Amino acid sequence: MQPINERPLYTAGRSTSRIINQKAIADVIYNSTSGIPKVMLAKELGLSKPAVSKNVADLISMGLVEEMGEGEASRNGGRKPVMLHFNHRYRYIGALDFSLKEPVCAIGDLRHNILRLEKIHIDRDTSAEVKKQAVAQIFTSMLQELSIPAEKLGIIVISHPGIISEGNEVRYTGTRHHAWTGIGLKAYLEDMFQIRVLLENNVRLSAIGEMYVGTNENLQDLIYVSCGIGLGSSVIVNGNLYDGTNRAAGEIGAFLLKDGQRAEDVLAMEGLLSLVAKIHNGVGLGEEKLNFKKLIQLSKSGDKAVNQAICEIGHELGRIIYNCCVMLDIPTVIFGGDYLHLGDMLFDAMEEMVAQSFLPFCPRILKSSLMDAAGICGGFVIGKEKIVAQRLEI
Repeated sequence: MQPINERPLYTAGRSTSRIINQKAIADVIYNSTSGIPKVMLAKELGLSKPAVSKNVADLISMGLVEEMGEGEASRNGGRKPVMLHFNHRYRYIGALDFSLKEPVCAIGDLRHNILRLEKIHIDRDTSAEVKKQAVAQIFTSMLQELSIPAEKLGIIVISHPGIISEGNEVRYTGTRHHAWTGIGLKAYLEDMFQIRVLLENNVRLSAIGEMYVGTNENLQDLIYVSCGIGLGSSVIVNGNLYDGTNRAAGEIGAFLLKDGQRAEDVLAMEGLLSLVAKIHNGVGLGEEKLNFKKLIQLSKSGDKAVNQAICEIGHELGRIIYNCCVMLDIPTVIFGGDYLHLGDMLFDAMEEMVAQSFLPFCPRILKSSLMDAAGICGGFVIGKEKIVAQRLEI
């Protein structure tokens, strides 16, 4: 796997060539899930056997690589080669996703496996201090349940809606996401666990998760669209994220609709609930306040007003998706977020719009294979790259 938007290597007390070779060797071993012998490493990378042996020894001493098991002997006989494996337990990754209706914390290994996931059951109006303490306690409890020492937690990656600056701060986000913005959580967790905490846009991380961990095709060009509490997208071209000048590429929630309203205000969850209430005109919703969970239940029971609203929202999302595909000449869209739970009715409405293509190709919309875990898995991918880079002094 190639790193996301890899920055140039620089020396940090070691030669550049050794860093490059060790990174290449670590990548090949990582991608060889069943293990690989040194002789195959030398052949695949075009390195001499002594160079491979020296660099592998360094990687073993660092804890990134381990020797386990034996491979097949050569046709000429001789000793069976020792197999090299990437140590996915070298460090563990913490991930937070604040883009979902119910935010989550997770712990994963360097193979992007979710080892533990917990929802954050905290009222949005709770004080900043209580929120920070609660998140730290969730991570601490998960580590204890997994019997992972706190010092083995290598990094925490936070998935957050909005524009995230190069300085790792929230530059802009809609008011509906302000519950976790500006409370000092990043600094609090860095101080608590004495590790690096990264902040990244939630849709960017979801796109990365789908590309590297999801079961959809090995796509190098795609648009990831997420709709739920908010509406956003991320663009990947030739395997790399496209940031834009202000790191705001993909903010389709800010698109203006024909009545001058923002797309996110009309098409995301609050807009959908408002549309249902408007169509229902207060009749038939019962005494319980309408929320997203109840809306899904009403849809499954065949509520005509709810399903009409879902279709209308789906048509508008389909138009936006089609226009994005035409503008970028990227025919594949992966759709994720809370709206996945609305089922086939939403997808049918979106596909109905993109099918009216005026171009030789028709955009296709794929459901996220990772569902609600896309942002978490993307955080694990970024976290793994950062941990390995730090160990290799890149």
